Amino acid sequence: MTQLLLFLTLVMQAACIASQPPQKVQRLPLQKKEIILKSPAQYSQRVLREDPKTGEDIYYDPRPQVEIRDAKSGKYAFKWIGYDGKEKIIEYQRADAIDTVISASVSKSDANKYRYTYTIQNLPSSGSNLTVFIVQNFASDVKAVPLDEDNYVGSMSNQIAQFSAGNWITFWGPNLNPVTPGQSVDARLTSPAPPGLVECRIHGGTITLKGVGEHMPTELEDVRPGYEALPRGYTIGPVDRLKDLSPTERAKYLIERLPQFENLGWITRSARQWYEANLMSDNIGEVFKRAEQDLKSEQITSEVFGMIWATKQ
Repeated sequence: MTQLLLFLTLVMQAACIASQPPQKVQRLPLQKKEIILKSPAQYSQRVLREDPKTGEDIYYDPRPQVEIRDAKSGKYAFKWIGYDGKEKIIEYQRADAIDTVISASVSKSDANKYRYTYTIQNLPSSGSNLTVFIVQNFASDVKAVPLDEDNYVGSMSNQIAQFSAGNWITFWGPNLNPVTPGQSVDARLTSPAPPGLVECRIHGGTITLKGVGEHMPTELEDVRPGYEALPRGYTIGPVDRLKDLSPTERAKYLIERLPQFENLGWITRSARQWYEANLMSDNIGEVFKRAEQDLKSEQITSEVFGMIWATKQ
């Protein structure tokens, strides 16, 4: 009887496994650091004026504090007592009150350059609108297209620690048509450099602060997080050095990154194992055909497909 029950259990488990739908890719949202904003535990008294009789400074207590207005949207009120004795309030919104997934694809443009298209999806769970998209590249020739005609394309300074490696293109926007939670927007760039693994950042909510006629206390300024608070992740972008690699070297570049692709939700485990075993073969045509099928069946994402496609160009 015990053996029969064991046999039936194994049969049922096998049936359950066989009935399960095949694994599919699911891109990882951009990641965030846990940052907590608190009122300054210690702060300095402010100089109000000079005593006309003694010439000594007269100090007062500015009482700086941080108050949460809306946790989901990352909105805070920075408060203090101003030089006029009245309460001052500056509204502040965190950059990371946004949930996003970035997907990217690559094709050839009319000028025989690579055309990169990034779709930034502001997830329904987000607490703020999309404000800025920042993407890295390692190429000398990159041209970007603004998110829309009302907006702006720029670059981040390499003097900023978080943007010291490679080049970073900044897509500001959109202002007239904000990308609200549940919506998405495309950003594009072209380059003769083929696709490699690069990083990206996102900024949600309001960037600028509305002044109140005087600077907030330094201790309140220091409460605000810097660029380290921007949600971050990976995508594909132009990489010059890949132009000079042989097909074998390009295949090795991909194989070395397949585990990371799996962690990012770009490739299923079974597909990863197949490419690890076959990418080094001389038959790139067969590998590409498999990639076309895997893209349709959601075993790989457009990022992995684009990098495989580029190896046969």
